[in-house]
Amino acid sequence: MCLALPYGMDDSSMSNIVSGLVIIGTSLFFYYLTARFPVVKGYQQMGDAFWPRLVILVLIGLSVILILQSVLKGMKKESTKKGIPGETLDRLALLKTMGVMVLYVLCIPYLGFLVSTFLALIIFSYLMGDRKVSGMVYFSLGMTIATYLVFGLLIYTALPRGVWIFKSLSNLLY
Repeated sequence: MCLALPYGMDDSSMSNIVSGLVIIGTSLFFYYLTARFPVVKGYQQMGDAFWPRLVILVLIGLSVILILQSVLKGMKKESTKKGIPGETLDRLALLKTMGVMVLYVLCIPYLGFLVSTFLALIIFSYLMGDRKVSGMVYFSLGMTIATYLVFGLLIYTALPRGVWIFKSLSNLLY
């Protein structure tokens, strides 16, 4: 069975719209489920449902953006069937990125969260094409500090400290 697509819509635009609608529907269902979380007032005034609801609302917002982009792309009269130049899949870069991610996860228990994250972000910056050492270091340091502030201080998540000298360094910092 073949369905006719609206004027200017290609298969990818239509699949993005359908995917966005499915994600919105699923997110609304999960948002409804968060209403059943127990409400415990006291030390944490935000409650147990705050973070799941925040993530769900961000997911709904991103889905709406995806749908709007697809509709606007479909409305353009000069839509081309070709992909964007330079938007090819580089399998070697993908394998390198996956390897660094696996290495990062394996190093966290030994080097600790802060050191592992800092080093992984430097490597990711290099893989993305950044060759300026100071830029890579500042970006990695800033993102590591921001992640620590959000998860370590704001949410009170226990971050892995590592072993040996890395544990001492982590204990010194937090």
